[in-house]
Amino acid sequence: MKKLFIVVFGMALWQSAHALSMKGVEIPDVVKVPDGTVLQLQGAAVRTWYLVVDGYIGALYLENPSSDVYHILSEESYQRMSFTILLSKMSARRMANAFYEAIQINTSEEEQKDLEKGIAQFMGMIDGTLKKGESGTFEYIPGKGARVIIAGEEKGIIPGKKLFNAILKVWIGETPPNQKFKEGILGLNTER
Repeated sequence: MKKLFIVVFGMALWQSAHALSMKGVEIPDVVKVPDGTVLQLQGAAVRTWYLVVDGYIGALYLENPSSDVYHILSEESYQRMSFTILLSKMSARRMANAFYEAIQINTSEEEQKDLEKGIAQFMGMIDGTLKKGESGTFEYIPGKGARVIIAGEEKGIIPGKKLFNAILKVWIGETPPNQKFKEGILGLNTER
């Protein structure tokens, strides 16, 4: 019995040492995707509005960790950006509008024209209402494209990496929600 207690206690200690907790939400340091690829947490941050309203926690996972934006965007490896809602609820329409605006300010007119069809497809995948604790995930699957998962439901895969990069630029592009958030996502100032 004593041996079992030590093993269980040790496992609990190991798990707590290998997880990030933000605003009561546990963010694992590593995640394993369906094909067996292991992704490491690059960084995480809380998106706050008006300095007082916590909206969501964003977390970036990379197969090949890096805090260099150019490297991340050019890398042909598995990548995942996830967010967990902290508000009591958030409408998908509000999220889609915010994504659309952020994509517009973080991509050139040429990129937007090139991605017009993919952006429209992406906007159509964001539907319903997310409640506190629910999450969304955007993954780049090498050789396939951007997979969109909202509240545990897979919405589909949009071919290619260009659209995934445009989505990722919402958080790590030239005009992120704010500099502190971008630095947190890149693992430069993640608050533990």
